[in-house]
Amino acid sequence: MRKQASAAFSEALFPLFILLFFIPTCHSRNLQQCSSSCGDFKNISYPFRLQGDPVGCGDLSFQLSCQNNKTILNYRGGKYYVKGISYDERTIRIVDVNLANGNCGLPYRSLSMDEATVDSRYPSLINFWQANFVNCSNSIPDLANSKVPCLSGNNYHVYVNFSNRNLFSYDIPKTCKVISRVPTSLENEVNYPYETTFKLLASGFDLRWSVECRNCRAAGLSCVYKSNNDPRIFQCERVEYYDYETQLQIAYAFLVSYFVIGMELVRFIFLPLVVFAFLLHKCLTKQEEVGAENFRP
Repeated sequence: MRKQASAAFSEALFPLFILLFFIPTCHSRNLQQCSSSCGDFKNISYPFRLQGDPVGCGDLSFQLSCQNNKTILNYRGGKYYVKGISYDERTIRIVDVNLANGNCGLPYRSLSMDEATVDSRYPSLINFWQANFVNCSNSIPDLANSKVPCLSGNNYHVYVNFSNRNLFSYDIPKTCKVISRVPTSLENEVNYPYETTFKLLASGFDLRWSVECRNCRAAGLSCVYKSNNDPRIFQCERVEYYDYETQLQIAYAFLVSYFVIGMELVRFIFLPLVVFAFLLHKCLTKQEEVGAENFRP
């Protein structure tokens, strides 16, 4: 009787186990199979989603929006049109909304290469080059070709310069300062005519996206390439933090100990030696005076 009850109980639980096993699997598959469209984009799928999509569609951290049939990514305080998403290469190409049509103007928001790769969702650029908008109070003849007329005036001159790193004060004339930056797919340190420059900027730049890297950072781990041969895949790695506070306390304790030991050395060794030397000098001086008196005629 007990065996029959046990068998019946097991048979009753079996469907429950099957259900519990398949629910997460089906949910994961639904996340990846769910897709939406906006304008020319007909298959926006996991991990991306559009604002307003069902809750189970895509990943909220990779949410895009659709405005006037244009797919938009709000990123680092900037606003970018999405020009393409590669699910094989795990890249997304975006362009600043102010530069998308090749029109003359400043980016919607300045974004350096360093700022572009701070976000764990987008851990890397494909090309590490950027356009620098430089404002100068004096005209720079060497940069005349890259001067931007629509941004310049009688007392100021704006130029666009390409570089593979951030420009520092010693990289530009003293009368100039960088007023805006934007990553670019261009890999050439050439000062093009401004018309050509804005056409190139309209092509946008590529970011590498990664769900794994986002998850690593969320877990307090660092994110590194799983293989140098495949930059698409990331993996977690434990971060070895340098405890500066503890090291500072150790250094402070060492200095205090060194000072105390130094004071003790002065007190018990150097001070007695000084006293001894003084007494010896005084004694010898006295003996010389006595000897001198004995030799007087």
